[in-house]
Amino acid sequence: MKLFKQLRKCMLIVGMGSLSMGAYAIEGNAGLDLSLSNDAGNIGLYSLRETPHELTNLGADFLFNSKSDRFLDIYGSLARKGLLGNKNLELGLKGKLFYIDEDKNNRDGYGLMIGGLGRYWMPTEIPAAVAMEYLYAPAIVTSGDADTASEFNARVEMRILPSAVGYVGYRKLNMEFNNTNYEVDDSFHIGVRVAFQ
Repeated sequence: MKLFKQLRKCMLIVGMGSLSMGAYAIEGNAGLDLSLSNDAGNIGLYSLRETPHELTNLGADFLFNSKSDRFLDIYGSLARKGLLGNKNLELGLKGKLFYIDEDKNNRDGYGLMIGGLGRYWMPTEIPAAVAMEYLYAPAIVTSGDADTASEFNARVEMRILPSAVGYVGYRKLNMEFNNTNYEVDDSFHIGVRVAFQ
């Protein structure tokens, strides 16, 4: 009887351990993100970590445009899966440290953007999603010649290969210099995100 109780206790501990490891199993990859439009290009590196309930993404981007502006950022985001009772919905927060070198008027600026993001996975045979994010840097966390900054991104994504996601998107990246709005990018683009397993 004592042996049976100890055996049952061991099975319970092992079972709970495997359940908790399954619930918090981490999958991840790092990769390259490239996008191009008529007026701008973006090259990015990212590292993605995923559990059954969360997505954590860290990365850096370098955006350049036809006006010879350069925009560099380092970002981090955390999204929760299955919010609002919908298993296809991801919602989260994103932060971005940025630096801009505006060429024409020889201005620069830097600061911190904070905002939200969302992604909805469509019930299709090939994995596809609609994603949006909005970030804003108020004057209190923006410096240099810049007063404020904002960025809006929207895209439709499709997994074209097990390690590659293609997308079509729209980006609007605005800076404010001396109370004057300046568009770094305001265009549709196509891109691909390639993971290195």
